[in-house]
Amino acid sequence: MAKGKRQTGSVSRLLKILPTALLIMVMCVGICLGVLIETGWVSLGDVQQAIGFTVPDMPEGGNVPEAARDFAVHVIDVGQGDSILIMAGGKSVLIDAGEKEYGGKVVSFLKDKGITKLDYLIATHPHSDHIGGMAEVVSEIGAEKIIVPKLPDDMVPTTKVYEKFLKSVKDGGMKLTAAKAGKVYDIGEIDGLPVTMTVLAPGEGAEFDDLNDRSVCVRIDFNRISWLFTGDLSEEGERALIKSGQDIDVTAYKVGHHGSSSSSSEELLEKVTPRLCVISCGEGNSYGHPHKEAVGRLEKYTGSIYRTDLCGTVSVYSDGEKLYVSKQGGGS
Repeated sequence: MAKGKRQTGSVSRLLKILPTALLIMVMCVGICLGVLIETGWVSLGDVQQAIGFTVPDMPEGGNVPEAARDFAVHVIDVGQGDSILIMAGGKSVLIDAGEKEYGGKVVSFLKDKGITKLDYLIATHPHSDHIGGMAEVVSEIGAEKIIVPKLPDDMVPTTKVYEKFLKSVKDGGMKLTAAKAGKVYDIGEIDGLPVTMTVLAPGEGAEFDDLNDRSVCVRIDFNRISWLFTGDLSEEGERALIKSGQDIDVTAYKVGHHGSSSSSSEELLEKVTPRLCVISCGEGNSYGHPHKEAVGRLEKYTGSIYRTDLCGTVSVYSDGEKLYVSKQGGGS
């Protein structure tokens, strides 16, 4: 009888210490993985793939789940430039329009999506690889609201591309709205869930010598899914964004400045912690974008990294819970 009691007591003691032992084991595994990721022996993407934590890929024309069809972010392949179309519950936001020669492609893309007039058009900053095609978009499609960064007089461009953009706005009876950090726009609703766009930068009184760091940055939120768009911010602009204290912890990140080594700093990525990244850059571009240093930093956070130079237009759909990626196949 005494022997039976001793066995029962041993089992009881084992059951009491088991949760603590398991917790210690989990902590040890976590610390080991953290060290391996930090030293570069493995990437977070490798860990995600090992445990099945990945974003589903779909071939071009693949069946998007019914529940995910009303929200999409299309990173349009415009070579060495930027142009992103966000569609949410019948509403549309276009961020940039690539170089001048891609204006027609962007217009055709919008029309193929059934867009006759944009709800929002954002010109992140007045460099030609972002606003070159904007004049054609404004003339052919137009927008209810056109958002641009407020620039000091001595930084307002006098380029033909910029002047043509301004003329198209004037000729269309439209006007420009200066981006204001903290401003929240209600984009629409999908199944009763709101889709919002928050302007994050440039902040009030922002002083940068580089137009890139005056880029309009926005965050898009739909239920549990969020996106960050930073234009061409460099490390200086990223530091200001972080210092502003605004929430930039998101699900997906449209990589800043085409994957330049001077953007997507470790400091920024520690705040963003992206599950998915999309880089817009041209095949064989002379800048060498994306730079391996930037890609290396991104790989610490996710294995789901897509590039327009390799994938063509990248479309990311969502039901507010998960992301689904469709690639065109082959860059421009």
